[in-house]
Amino acid sequence: MSNFQTTKSKTRPTTYKHQRVKNLPVSAVRINDTFWAPKLNVIREVTAHDVLNKFESDGALRNFDFVIVGEGGYHSGEPWFDGLIYETIRGISDILAVHYDEVLDKRVDMIIEKVALAQSAVGDGYINTYTLLDRPNQRWGDNGGNLRWQHDVYNAGCLVEAAVHHYKATGKTTLLEVGVKFANHMCDHMGPPPKRNIVPAHSLPEEALLKLYQLAIDEPALAKILNTPFEASDYLDLVTFWIGNRGNYEDRPCWGEYAQDHKPVLEQEEAVGHAVRATLLYTGLAAYHLSTGDPNYLETAKKLWNNIAHQKSHISGGVGAVHNEEKFGQNYELPDDGYLETCAGVGMGYFSWNLFLATGESQYIDTLETILYNILLAGRSMNGHKYFYENPLVSNGGHNRWEWHSCPCCPPMIVKMLPELPAFIYAHDEDGAFVNLYVEGEVDMEIGGMGVKLSQQTDYPWEGSIGITVKPEREARFQVRLRIPGWCENYAIRVNNELTQYSVENGYAVINRVWGLSDVIVLELDLNVDLIEAHPYVTTHENMVAIKRGPMLYCLESMDNERYVIKRGMAQYTRESLDKGKGLKRLLPEQPVFETDYVKDFFDGAVIVHTKDADNQDLIAIPYPYWNNRSRGAMNIWLQYEKLNELSGWENQLYRKIPLNTVSLN
Repeated sequence: MSNFQTTKSKTRPTTYKHQRVKNLPVSAVRINDTFWAPKLNVIREVTAHDVLNKFESDGALRNFDFVIVGEGGYHSGEPWFDGLIYETIRGISDILAVHYDEVLDKRVDMIIEKVALAQSAVGDGYINTYTLLDRPNQRWGDNGGNLRWQHDVYNAGCLVEAAVHHYKATGKTTLLEVGVKFANHMCDHMGPPPKRNIVPAHSLPEEALLKLYQLAIDEPALAKILNTPFEASDYLDLVTFWIGNRGNYEDRPCWGEYAQDHKPVLEQEEAVGHAVRATLLYTGLAAYHLSTGDPNYLETAKKLWNNIAHQKSHISGGVGAVHNEEKFGQNYELPDDGYLETCAGVGMGYFSWNLFLATGESQYIDTLETILYNILLAGRSMNGHKYFYENPLVSNGGHNRWEWHSCPCCPPMIVKMLPELPAFIYAHDEDGAFVNLYVEGEVDMEIGGMGVKLSQQTDYPWEGSIGITVKPEREARFQVRLRIPGWCENYAIRVNNELTQYSVENGYAVINRVWGLSDVIVLELDLNVDLIEAHPYVTTHENMVAIKRGPMLYCLESMDNERYVIKRGMAQYTRESLDKGKGLKRLLPEQPVFETDYVKDFFDGAVIVHTKDADNQDLIAIPYPYWNNRSRGAMNIWLQYEKLNELSGWENQLYRKIPLNTVSLN
C-alpha cells in the first residue's frame, strides 16, 4: 500500500501537445458535496464490485483460464466481454487514484495476472479469448470470420486504454506491459502494404492508442522497464492508418454506415450508424487533432458534433434514436421511445470533452453536463446494482432497470465515466483557471508556475449560488473563467461582496485581476423551472413541452400522478389505463405556476417540482435520473401545451425555453 501511495501522488492525465486547454488528473480534485459525493461512493463501494462479481459469475474471467491451460474450452459471454472487463479496470483505476481501496486493488491485480498469463500462453502478443476459444483460425476476421462480430481490435483498444489508466493511477506496469505487447502486435500486422488493411469495426482503439503514444513521449524511460519495444511513432502511425483508411475496402470487407466506414473520415459531415461506434470514433478524431494539431480533423469533428447536438440529440442528452442497429436516425428523428443507449451518451460525453480541450468553448461542457446529470445517472439505479441499457423518455411501465444483461456493455461505461468526473470540473491554461462544473470541493492546480487552490461551496444543481475561494501561493494576476450554462439567462458575479468587472468569452465569464491570498467569488445563477419545446421539425414532440430546472430534466411517474382522469373532451383514462402511460399526458395551462420543494430524504436529496394542470389537478415532477427507483410504473417527460411558437427564430437550436413569463415559487 505504501508503494501505491507514493505513485498516486505522481498521477497525471493524458495531455496532448496541441490542446488549447490543459486537463487535470482525477487525484487533483476532492469532492465533498451532497450531490455527487454520495453517488461516487456508491460507484466505489457497490457498483465496481457488482460489475466484477457479475462478470465472474458469467464466466468471463474463466475464459482467460481456458486460454492459459491451452487445451481448448468454451467461451462464456459475448465476443466483447474481454473489452468490457478492461473498461471496468480502467474505471476502477481512476477510483484507486482518488480513494485507495485495497480490496479493489487486489481484485484488479488478480484479473491482470490472468490476462498476462493468457497472453504469454499465446506467445505473440495477441489476446482475445473469444477468437482464441471459438474461432482459433479466424484472427482479425480471417478465413470466413467476422471482425465486426469478433471485436478483436475493439478489445485490444480497451486493453490498451485500461493499461494506460492503471499505470497512471498505481505506477504498476503489469497491465501496461500486456497492453504494449498487444499494441506492438497490431503495429506489426496493420498498416500500408505489405501490412494488412484492418481498421476497427468498433471504434475506441483510436483514442486508446493515442493515449499510449502520448505516454511513450512523456515517459520514454518506460522503454527500459517494459520487456518489449515502446515506440511512440508506431502507435501514432497505426492510428493515422486506422482513421485514414475508412472508406478504403481493398482486401477487406466494408463496414458501411453502421461502423462509419462508408466514406473517408474527412468527408463525413453527418453522424450515421451505430451511435456508440460513431461517438467513440469522433472522440478519437478529436484526440487525433489534439495529438497532431491537424486542423482538418478538428473541423470535421466539429461538423459532426454540431450535427448531433443541433439535429440528433434528445433533450436528455441521449443519442442514438433508432432501435434497429442502435443507430442515429435522420435529422430531427427523435421519437419519445428512442433507443438512447447509455454507452452512446458516454461516448458523446467524451467527444464533447475532447472538443472542449481543443477549443475552450463552453458549449461542449454544456452538453457534457447534460449527459452527466441525466443519461449517466439514469443508467444506474440509486442503490448501485441495477442498470438501464436504453434511456427512453416515455415508458408504459414495461421498461425497468435490470440486475444484469446478456450484453452488459453499459455498466462498465458508467464505471468508466463517473469516477472521471473530478477531472471534468476544472481545467487551466497559461492565463488562468476554468471552472467548468459546479461541485462542492477543492482543487490544486498550477498557473504560470504558481500553485493555486480553488474551493467551491455550493448546493448545485438544487441551488444556483456558487462560492469559489481563490487561494494562490502569492498575490498574482491571472484569470478565473466561470462557465455560464447555456440554460442560464440571468446571473450576477461578486468578488469579496462587491460587483466585479468581467468579460464573456466562449461562454465563460472571465475575471482578470490581481488575486489576493483568499479572495471569494460568488456566482449567482438564476435557477428557475423552465418549459422546453423542441424544434418544430421534431414532429413527435408537436404541442408538447418538457420541464427542466438547471441541468436537470424532470419527468412524471404514475405513482405520483395516477389519480388523475383526463377531461376536456378527450377519452377518459382511469387508473387502470395508466399502466399504458396515457394518464401521464397532462395538459398545462397557458401560464403555469411552479413550486419547488427540496426533499432531503428523497434518496440522497432532490428538488421536486409541483404545479397544476389545465384542469387544476395536482402534478408532481421528479428529476429524470431518479425514475424507476421507487416503482415499476409508467413515466413521461412530455406535457401537452397548446400555445407554442411557430417555425421562426430558432437559430441553430434544437430545444429552447418557452418565451413566456412562467412563475416559480421556491
